[in-house]
Amino acid sequence: METAQNVIDLLSQKYKSRISVLTNTLENKFCSILDTKNGTIFSVSCESLFVFKDSKNNFWSTTPKSFIYNNQKHYPTEGQEYTSKNGAKYTFTNKEAVLKRAVAYFEKFIDPCYGIKIANEKFIIYESLDKTKFLALNLQKFKARMFSKVDTYLSFN
Repeated sequence: METAQNVIDLLSQKYKSRISVLTNTLENKFCSILDTKNGTIFSVSCESLFVFKDSKNNFWSTTPKSFIYNNQKHYPTEGQEYTSKNGAKYTFTNKEAVLKRAVAYFEKFIDPCYGIKIANEKFIIYESLDKTKFLALNLQKFKARMFSKVDTYLSFN
């Protein structure tokens, strides 16, 4: 039950825009979370098959009854690893280990400011102790036409 709750927690976070959460909404038997920039994916099927694939096409999966590898049927056990001709590694393990790997990867992309739009950022620097002379710095990505009278600005990317 704890594993199911951890999966729900992982899939229900608010992520940065590069992360997509996919599910079949009718029964919620198939759920995935995908990094659209590099193809890293975590997928859960019927609460029994857990798969995590990283950006280098290495796979970690719960142990299936059998699978085809090099045109032969294999019956893997937990802890076995197979390496394909192209260098991708397939590792068979338990649900918790696959989930732990997925959480470690995707938690970097949780957006704590999800839904909050920053309208203006400003630094105010006071030149005197009585706070009568000050310099206000607007942080922008570009110098807009409406700020044509601003002599100095800071830009960041």
